[in-house]
This record gives sequence, structure tokens and C-alpha cells, in this order.
Amino acid sequence: MAVSRQRRRMLRALSAATIAAAVLSPAAPAWAAPGYPSLAPCVPGVATAADDAIAAQLKPMMNGRRLGSAVTGPRIACARAIVATVQSRGLGQRAAVIAVTTAIAESTLNNHTVAYDHDSLGLFQQRPSQGWGKPAQVVDPVYATNAFLNAMLRKHPGGAWMTGDIGAICQRVQGSALPLAYAPEAHDAQLIVGRLWTQAGAAPAPQPTAPSGPYQKALAAAGTQLGALAGRHELALADWNGDGRPDLFVVEGTGTASGKTEIRIMDGAANFAALLLNRVTALDETGDLYTYAIADINGDKRPDLVVVQRSGTTSGTAEVTVLDGASAFRQQLLHTGTPLAANDERREFAVTDWNGDAHPDLVVTKTSGTPGNRMQVQLLDGAANFQRHLTPAIVTAEPANPDHRVLVTDFNNDRRPDLVIAETSAKADGRTRLRVLDGATGFQRTLFKADTAPGVTHHLELLITEWNGDRRPDLLLVQENGTASGRTEMVVLGG
Repeated sequence: MAVSRQRRRMLRALSAATIAAAVLSPAAPAWAAPGYPSLAPCVPGVATAADDAIAAQLKPMMNGRRLGSAVTGPRIACARAIVATVQSRGLGQRAAVIAVTTAIAESTLNNHTVAYDHDSLGLFQQRPSQGWGKPAQVVDPVYATNAFLNAMLRKHPGGAWMTGDIGAICQRVQGSALPLAYAPEAHDAQLIVGRLWTQAGAAPAPQPTAPSGPYQKALAAAGTQLGALAGRHELALADWNGDGRPDLFVVEGTGTASGKTEIRIMDGAANFAALLLNRVTALDETGDLYTYAIADINGDKRPDLVVVQRSGTTSGTAEVTVLDGASAFRQQLLHTGTPLAANDERREFAVTDWNGDAHPDLVVTKTSGTPGNRMQVQLLDGAANFQRHLTPAIVTAEPANPDHRVLVTDFNNDRRPDLVIAETSAKADGRTRLRVLDGATGFQRTLFKADTAPGVTHHLELLITEWNGDRRPDLLLVQENGTASGRTEMVVLGG
């Protein structure tokens, strides 16, 4: 028998409501109904009497969209497993709130052992096909929580997760198609974590929500308008438009549409979210034999592009080419050989005014194969077009290590450039260790030692600049690919 149009509309509406209820309503626990074999308890024994009591006490106060008054003892037990894992890593209560917020939004604190959305499993609905782990691992609450925390530290380096909107932090980790799903659950997560924090571990971990000291607090964290970067490229900072804010220079040596070296400049005043310049330079492709720096070489108050070819030159020496910033890098100011032999040794190049004569000099740091296995610095005179050494080679107090990164800045405002040695970490709770060698003593004295806030940084680009006008160098960490947004993202740690 034919169904009337009105009845068909009613059936469609009912079907939609049924589907929505199935997707958005908290799933019934397996231990409460035999018809749900797809859930596993988070702790032995499912839940304790204390978990049941906490659920009963919190229920009248819970107002989230996903869990709310449906909170139960077994769900509190799952939250307790998350909180205990966070405490075991010493990350603090805010990290637990972020993790529990995510688990509420993703699974309503149910440990799913059967996937209903693609291959998503467990408390955090992590997908084995996306690299979160094997199916048996992501349904283990401890493993799943650690995997979430690892991703949080990686995507919010330098402690950027310690501040900012919790919903946005969760979304950046998860990369959900429903980015607004997390924030409404933060209130319930705070209630739950507040009750569990001193119970989950023997002693509460110190709170990192108000970090202090150099390089412990994020001054800014933002996505840029740059897509994920690939090919041969380097980043640098300089004030391009004269507004007193450092802008981000992206020099792309290979893989460009033009087949030439290209340069893009992102506006620092807009947290690199606006493009100031996009130009094809006068140089052909510059591959792995080249490195780049930005400095005002000719004194016209416009940053110029300095390109150093380390090896493979016709002269047999390292060669320097300077492109004029005032011409949008289309005219050549200088092309010259140097006293440096052309080779593939591990050397870092920077441009700064070493001797105060208003001519930027070339600072060359050799980080391996040096006498006594000590880092070595050579200085080439900018006033002589890099044709002569300013001093004999300086052997520093720093052990040579090709894996360390070398940055140059006037750290202590004595008008002598200092060396910042960055020792990055690949550990999940790793910190970047910084040491500053005093330029005024020929890099023989250590001015400063510090570890940054937790965060995996071995895969990040590190830059140094004065970001906020306090005359203290700040550290810029840039993640060029692998972000949830698909764009280059950055965090600034205050010095």
C-alpha cells in the first residue's frame, strides 16, 4: 500500500532523529546491558564504590552535551585511568582536563573495542590506520592516553597547551570533522578531574599552568597562511615592512613552480597569517649545497637575501651571493668567493654585525670535525665583502656536535653577538636545552643555561628574535608539516 507524502516525511524525520540519537547519545556500558559487547572496562573490576559515589555526587552539576547527567561509576573509572596516566608523566591538571574533555567528546568515556566510525577505537577514538597504534593498543587506556599526550605535546610545543581555549587544543590534536564538539565538554571534564586529581596518584604533580622563567611560557601560538612546506627551503626572521615586528621569510630553493628560487614574506604583526610579499628571485634553483640568511647588506633599511653556496663552486671556495631587497630580490648586489674552502662539512652560517662597523659580517660555525672536538667559529668581514677574516678561528668552550643547532643573537644587550646552542629532544616529554655563549669573551663563557617547557622539538625549525619588545630574545618554534590544520604552525616562547 502506498505511503502518504506526509507519512513519508514523518518516517524520514523519525529515522533522522533515531540516527542522531544513536550517534550523539552516550552509549550504554557493556557491564550495564548484555547487548553492548563492544565496550571494555578501563580498570579491573569495572568501577570502585568511590567511582560510583563520585558519579552520584557530580551528576547534578554535569551539563555537557555528550555526557552530562549520564555519568556513571564505570565512566569515572575510565577518567581515573586517564588522570593517573597524566600524573605519571608530571604534566599537571590542565593536561588531564584536556585529555578527559577529548575522551568525553569522542566516546563519552567508554572504551570502545569495536569500530563504528571508520576504524576508530578506544576512549579517544584513535584510528590505527592513521598511525595511532595497533587496535589492541588503542583500546588500552594507558597506551591511548599516552598516545594522546604525545600528540598534544608535539602539536603544542613549548608548553603552548598550558594556555588557550581547551576546545581548540583538543581539536588541534584530534583533527576532527566536528571541531566545535570539544569545548562544551570542558566544564564536565574539569569537575571530574578536580575530584580525581589527588586520588589517582600518590601525590599531585606540580601545576604548570602558570609557568615562569625564560622559555617556559608561550607568547603566541598560531597557524600561518603557509601550507605544509616541502622541498629545499629555509626560514628566517627580519622586519620587512618597518613596523617593528619581525616578519617570517620563507626561501624556497627547489620545487617551485617557476623553477627558480622563490621567497615569501609573512607579516609578523598578523602572527604570520598575512602575506606581505611573494616573489620569484633572480636565482635559479638552489638545492642542498646552499644556505640562506636575511640582513640589510647595503644599509638601505631593506632586508636583503644572502645566499651561501657551501660547495660545488667554480672557484673552489664557499661563495656568497646577495640579492637586493629593495628590488624584491631581482637584482644582484654581490657575488663573490670567500676565504672558506668549499666542502660539505657541517657548518652553520649567520649574518650579523660582529664588530660594530654597521656592515653585517658572516658568522660561520663549524659543528663537527674540529680540533679538540670543540665548536669553532670563523668571522668574515662584511666591510670587505667577506674577503678576509676579522679574527683567527675561535675555538669555543662548546663540544662539537653536528646535531646541535646554532642561533646568533645579542642575548645580553652588550652589542656583541652571542651564540645560542639548541639541543633538541625527540622524547615525548622532551625539552629543548639552551646554552648561550658570550660573544664578548670569544664564546668562552656561558651566559645562560635553561630548558624550555616540555614538548617534542627535534622535528621543528628553531628561530630566535625579539618578539614582544622587551629586549629579550624569544624563541620561535615552527612546525612545517604534519599539523592537524595542514598548514605551517608556530609557537613563540618568551625569553
